[in-house]
Amino acid sequence: MERFTRRRILGGAALAGGALIAAPLLAACGSTPAPSSTPVSAKPTEAPRPASEAKPTEAPKPTEAPKPAVTVAPKPTEAPKPTAAAKPAKSKEPVTLRFHMRGGGDKSEPAIYVQRPDEWAQETGNKYKLEPIVGDYVGKLLALAAGNTLGDITFTTELANAHSRFVKAGILQPVDDFLGPYNVKKTEWQKGIVDALTYDGKLYGLPKCGHPGDAYIWINLKMFDDAGIKRPETYGNSFEDVATWASKLAKGPKDNREVYGYYVNVEGVQPITNAIRSRGGDIIDEKGLISLADTEPWFEWAKWNNQLMTVDKVHPFQQAMGGMDLAGIFAAGKLAMIHQQRSTERAVKLAVKDKFPYTTIQFPRGPKARGWAISINTHTGTTQSKHKEETFTLSYALADRRFAYLVAKEQGYLTGRVDNMDAIKELASDHFLQLQYKCEQEGEMMWRPKNLRAAELETAIKNHMDLLWLGKRQLDKAFMGELKQQLDQILAKPE
Repeated sequence: MERFTRRRILGGAALAGGALIAAPLLAACGSTPAPSSTPVSAKPTEAPRPASEAKPTEAPKPTEAPKPAVTVAPKPTEAPKPTAAAKPAKSKEPVTLRFHMRGGGDKSEPAIYVQRPDEWAQETGNKYKLEPIVGDYVGKLLALAAGNTLGDITFTTELANAHSRFVKAGILQPVDDFLGPYNVKKTEWQKGIVDALTYDGKLYGLPKCGHPGDAYIWINLKMFDDAGIKRPETYGNSFEDVATWASKLAKGPKDNREVYGYYVNVEGVQPITNAIRSRGGDIIDEKGLISLADTEPWFEWAKWNNQLMTVDKVHPFQQAMGGMDLAGIFAAGKLAMIHQQRSTERAVKLAVKDKFPYTTIQFPRGPKARGWAISINTHTGTTQSKHKEETFTLSYALADRRFAYLVAKEQGYLTGRVDNMDAIKELASDHFLQLQYKCEQEGEMMWRPKNLRAAELETAIKNHMDLLWLGKRQLDKAFMGELKQQLDQILAKPE
């Protein structure tokens, strides 16, 4: 799903002036739901077992550079059959775990909320019951906790600092006591992800993913061929390249385009953060106390977007999309390029099918680019669960090698494991998965305000920048200074 329709983590908090709700909930791992590894016995990369047991238009001419890899669906292969998942160390009666997750996840991310949990249930003899939450995920989960009616395991995300807020509220169960007995090691996942989930030396949850956010651009290669534009390389393209392509590919009068050249992604902190980091900046300082909105990387980001959106008008605003989502207008040939996060791959693949060849390239990175902001999602046991050991085994099943395979095969994206490319087996040759993996290696921890008011910061950024995107204000240093002042006031509030 693209951001126009994405469920928001603070679904009840309306923005001023009719703006969209703050803090989008990304698929995990791609994050919106967009959109699991052969479990181990004694090996840390397999599903854990208790210590007491013994026992997935025209082609370029020959003188031109080779075309980038075109995205095609992998050949159907039978997924490796799972072996027994982690089981409680002591013999117990089967239990049913209440599983909180985002509404619709069982449809948009079936590998995560149907296939792997079903395998876990079959392997362990236990059961699970999905309890979807629609709207204000944070508020509703905190309300359940206050009423002592919280379930056993819950989806969390660090967008809007939701995971951190749950940790502070004391409703998430650390996993440290279960790692040793089940032969699970923290080194199975990317260090940046583990660091982001560690508070006062304790690890809260096992990662569903830790992906680099909106680091990708989808490209209709037929449009490039028809326009006589050389197909781009996967890496190394500049902001100027993208802007030039967008102008050449757009068709029709500016105020009523037949084809739009490029979707400029400014919906949410992930694309904003990564676009600014690609220019060497960030949202706030490392201490989480001061806004950086008056710095040069912010100004260059705003200037580039403003040119495409309000001057060249190659970007389709929502009213121009005719009720279709991004994958729909892309598949209909009305949009040449999309800047989005990885959950878009599955939607594009389903929409485009064999209508035309397309590919993905990395979003441009300037000479001073910082690492991609890692978006953390987890499935974490709750402190109110009476079945903490069983909950840990389900949490690990949603983070193991088998999980990595299923997510890559069904959803088209990677999890947070260091051995991702080995775990996904024959799928490792897929162009988009290879691009993701490279971006993962360049990831850095997402910025975090000291007072955990990320949702308020996002709201303020969106409301202020919308004045520019909608042509109601002119871009100058004073405009960006006003934004900094607003953000600094939020950062000065107590936690």
